Amino acid sequence: MNINFKKIGLKCLALVLAFSLFNCTLLEAARLIIPQGTLVKIRLQQTLSTKYTKEGQTARFIVLDTVRLGKRKVIEKGASVDAYVSHVRHPQRFGRNASLKIKFLSVNSVKGKDIPIEIGEHAAKTNEQMGMAAGAAVGGALIFGPIGLLAGLFVKGKNIEIPSGTILHVEVAEDTVF
Repeated sequence: MNINFKKIGLKCLALVLAFSLFNCTLLEAARLIIPQGTLVKIRLQQTLSTKYTKEGQTARFIVLDTVRLGKRKVIEKGASVDAYVSHVRHPQRFGRNASLKIKFLSVNSVKGKDIPIEIGEHAAKTNEQMGMAAGAAVGGALIFGPIGLLAGLFVKGKNIEIPSGTILHVEVAEDTVF
């Protein structure tokens, strides 16, 4: 009879240990963190132009490739991206071109959670390697002589157009619990 108690006790102990290990695995899965800097490839869904785009206007993007951490899907291909046009400057005299800035807010995870995104250093480098100047501020100063100054009054800069289908990379702005 004493042997049966030992067997039962050992079986109970084995079950408790097995359940504890299983429970720890579930907790780790529940606390999955999407690291800051994780790249997300997105595509613009409409053309944006300094001719007709207004500040505050929504800029529609979707995710091009599923984002995974290990084997787990965290951002689904086709997920929507929340972004808006934060600044529009029209072309100006002296050949100063227009400018258009987009503020990226978040992307929706497979669980419906908003993940904050931005064009950070990693994404900017990736975009640059792809030949995109998105997110980069390009500036310069022109120095005119006295005659050039008068002529510059009549030289107008160019509008900027970002065509529908433009592909960019953004990145997760901060470590985010998934």
